[in-house]
Amino acid sequence: MLKTSACAVLAAATTFILSCFTAQAQDSSPCVMGISAIINASNPKGHPFSAVVKVTLDQKLADGNSIHGTVRYHIARDSSGRTFSEMPTGCYIGEDGHRHQTYQITVYDSAAGTMEHWAMDGITPGIANISHLPTPTKPSPEEVALMKASSRARHAATQANQWRTEKLGTRTFQDVSAEGTRRTLTTPAGEEGNALQLEVINETWFSRELGVTMMSINDDPRRGRTNAEVDELHQGEPDPAMFAPPKDFLVKDQNPVAAPAFATQ
Repeated sequence: MLKTSACAVLAAATTFILSCFTAQAQDSSPCVMGISAIINASNPKGHPFSAVVKVTLDQKLADGNSIHGTVRYHIARDSSGRTFSEMPTGCYIGEDGHRHQTYQITVYDSAAGTMEHWAMDGITPGIANISHLPTPTKPSPEEVALMKASSRARHAATQANQWRTEKLGTRTFQDVSAEGTRRTLTTPAGEEGNALQLEVINETWFSRELGVTMMSINDDPRRGRTNAEVDELHQGEPDPAMFAPPKDFLVKDQNPVAAPAFATQ
């Protein structure tokens, strides 16, 4: 599905809209700002896949105006647990005078202990940065106790903020079963200067089989409704070429000496 290797010519200033990779990722909708529902590729081993996520933003403004936009981006994971995430980050004005979507690409390799990221925004020079992650260490009993206490405090704060959680059962997305959870935050009238009661709803549908959220909804009357859903799913190994930056990009190693010991295992 994703054939980044076919994009043979990518100059440092080449915009994402001109690459064959983007031609599949982006439709003809206007550039989308203010996205609040994002689906990432988590990194458990097994169940490799590649997917297209469709994000739709709907917002009604106080003067009766409205904003609607749709953008698509890619996520993937191979059988080793290496992940690819292509996230829409904003907009830029292209040479054609139109607004185009910008993307931040992140490749996380837990086995090598590296994180590589580069921008496709029509502005930033073609540079991919590689960072080495510190070797994970087992927490001490004191640290475990602190994490548990912090978790309890977050839970108590959630209850104090009047979040309500309900289970929604199961649904099927792209032939994959997912479990739904809805969390609702109610703000009484007058508490934040609001004339009427406010309700913020966060809804997620998570597939335990893939270890991926298949749909995420954020509905806030102050910011609009954003719906992110896996629109295309291909189970199996993704094209290895998609985990590498464009060939013409300069790759910079940020801290090569700090590579973790497990990188060679």
